[in-house]
Order: sequence, then C-alpha cells, then structure tokens
Amino acid sequence: MIGDIIELNETHLATAGEILEILKRQFPLAQKHKIAVGIAGESGSGKSVTAFALQKVLQEINIKSLVLQMDDYFTLPPKTNHENRLLSLENIGPHEVNLKKLSGNIKDFKKGMPIIEKPLVHYRENSIRTEALEVEECKVIIVEGTYILELEDFDYKIFIDRNYKDTYKNRMQRNRDEQSDFVEKVLDIEHRIIRNFKNNADLILDKNYQPVIPQ
Repeated sequence: MIGDIIELNETHLATAGEILEILKRQFPLAQKHKIAVGIAGESGSGKSVTAFALQKVLQEINIKSLVLQMDDYFTLPPKTNHENRLLSLENIGPHEVNLKKLSGNIKDFKKGMPIIEKPLVHYRENSIRTEALEVEECKVIIVEGTYILELEDFDYKIFIDRNYKDTYKNRMQRNRDEQSDFVEKVLDIEHRIIRNFKNNADLILDKNYQPVIPQ
C-alpha cells in the first residue's frame, strides 16, 4: 500500500532470523522450489514489519522474496471502505477483501509465472491501481494480513498472538490509524474473526514477539 510506513528494528530482525532458521530446516530454500509464507494477526500486531524483516534476512543469504500485503486487495479503496463500514457493521469481515485474487497471485507465483499482476492501493488518493511484478527470480512469497489464513495456499503459516488491546500504542503510532469508538468496534469484530486462525498456525509469535511452535 502506498502511504504505509514500515520501520524495522533489531527486535524485528532478530525474530525474523529465528523464523528463517525454522524455515531452513523445513524447506529447500536454496533450490528452485517456491514456497508461500502467510503472516496473520490483528491490526498493529506487527504483520508488516515481520514480513519485511523476513524479506531482509532472506536477502542477506541471497534468497530473493516478494511481500504481498492484504491491504492492497480490499475491494473498495480505504476511505470508501471506511464509509461502507459506517453504513453497517455487517460490512466488516473477509468479504471486504478480494481473497480470490490474492489466492490467484499466490498460485501463479508458485507455478513459476514470471510476472504477476496485483492491485495497489494508494491510501491518500483513495484509489486502487494495478501493478505488474517480476517474480521469476523470487523463491519465497510472504503474504501478510488480517484474514489471509482463510486461504489454503500457504506452505507455512505464522500467527501473531497480540490482540487489538495489546497493540493500542502501535496502532496510534501508525500514520493512517485514528482513535475512535467506531474503530474500536471494528477491531473487536475483527478480533472475533481473526483469533480462530491461531489454531491453524505452524508458528505463533507470542505477546513478547517470541516464536513458539504449537504442540
């Protein structure tokens, strides 16, 4: 999404390094085999920074990767989507997102397609464009978003176990979030949907942002 701000720190990179070691034990990252990693969690939980930190540590071992953000796949542009939510809380949920398009992009990547076309949201312009990405040399696709674990396209699934109350400070620091009773209602609805994804995760990042493999 154009207009989003991603700032990595040593904690993000250290956790990404631990995730990388786990992935290296399970997948032939240095071979032609392509894998898809999904990172899910609530707003402000650290999905974006985890995705881009993982991309950075992969780059350090000469493995090229691609990050896709679910926010680019909303059917309506951001401000229009917010107005639609104001009309009815029933408009909140996975149906706001073109998960079919996202799934198709992941499948095309794993098939070895040299180029994928995806939507690109411009937050300030309240618009959705299209961009073509050259992905032939990428070995890993990293997808982050609230509802992405609705999809079955991932080889490895990560869930960040921090709810919207835990992430309040992070959300307020982001450039596009605001504080209001309505936003908190939205996040509570999302929380009740997203919490179920934890049961399907291969790896959980706990409230201290430490990797835990479910038993």
